[in-house]
Amino acid sequence: MQEIMKEDTVDAIKYDGFKKANIISEIKAHFVLHARKKIYKTFLECMNPQRQNKILDAGITPAKGIVGAKTLTNNYFEQVYPYTDKITATSIEASGKNLEKLYKGLTFVLTEPYNTPFKDKEYDIVFCNAVVEHTGTREQQKAFIHEYCRVGKKFFFTTPNRWFPVEPHSALPFVHWLPAKIFRKILVLLGKSSLADEKILNLLTMKEFRNLFPIGGGVCIKQKRIRTLGITSNLIIYGEWSDDG
Repeated sequence: MQEIMKEDTVDAIKYDGFKKANIISEIKAHFVLHARKKIYKTFLECMNPQRQNKILDAGITPAKGIVGAKTLTNNYFEQVYPYTDKITATSIEASGKNLEKLYKGLTFVLTEPYNTPFKDKEYDIVFCNAVVEHTGTREQQKAFIHEYCRVGKKFFFTTPNRWFPVEPHSALPFVHWLPAKIFRKILVLLGKSSLADEKILNLLTMKEFRNLFPIGGGVCIKQKRIRTLGITSNLIIYGEWSDDG
């Protein structure tokens, strides 16, 4: 159990940018949770999931949250979706197996970043929340999205908006608008070196996000925006394949 806790802590630092909870991380978590509630509502409206639908949650977070956190935002989908026995969750982190203990009937599959063991359209719906920005270069992000679009009849992806004034992982204002090299140097100077790695954090605008998705071939794609304090904080792209696509 102690070993699992260490893994959880390492994973939390890597993606949340905080070693332990403080007032800034709690404020950040409050706004993240607010956005995720809106995202979940939008998911229900756009995907209209049914009891029998098989859902693939692409790229869950192994950690429950940072040490001492009161507001838990990780894997919000599993927290609220009523049919966890229909969810298959994936991660490149083996500690994601812990989710099988937390959510009744959930199945965890350890995957490679841009390659999965699933068949074409094996799942009714692919859900992927705030993962794409953690999958590397633009080409790698594109490979990740294409792979998960391949295995779902419908798909629903979200990512933070790069043009939102506060960078949601580090909770730093405006610095992520600077050229990438300068932004990453600032992260290192402020002790958030894990987020300075392009493989861990590479933010997107709506145009960049949309360009990562398949074009033609029987796929229909739409987009939506989630607003926080009146400003677009999260980007959503969703779609489905036609029967002959």
